[in-house]
Amino acid sequence: MSIDSISERQKLSSSHQHKHCVSKAKTRFVERLREMGKGVGRNDEPVLNLLLSNHQIFSAYDIAEKISEMGRRVQPIQIYRSLEKLMALGLVHRLSTRNGFIACYEDGECATGQFLICTECESVKEIDSQLINREISDSAQENSFSIANKSVEVLGLCSNCQDA
Repeated sequence: MSIDSISERQKLSSSHQHKHCVSKAKTRFVERLREMGKGVGRNDEPVLNLLLSNHQIFSAYDIAEKISEMGRRVQPIQIYRSLEKLMALGLVHRLSTRNGFIACYEDGECATGQFLICTECESVKEIDSQLINREISDSAQENSFSIANKSVEVLGLCSNCQDA
């Protein structure tokens, strides 16, 4: 499915105010850089802007291709460096099941790692279920398991794709 058709499908959802998501995420980007005393790398802003363009999953290769199409030749290794920095700043999530990345639109510290992923259009909705968090923590404690990373990726069909 092309990015254009995915974007068109998302525009149909009148309940979502994407400009608000982008504005919040960009504000967090500037704040986090300032808090951590880091500067903006050459590829950081273009990578973040592409990820913020919609709630879709992009691989590092997709990102490199899209940025190169905009007239700036970049290699995937450069993109991975920017993605690592953006993940460390809490602005990007890696989705293991899809081998890709999405922007984080949540306010404050984002530590949930819970996602609903549409297998048709690849849209992603980040959720924050305290029940899921408690169950994972309780199960880990009962099994003397030390959690390194809590990530829950649920695959299915979004409402737009169910209706299509």
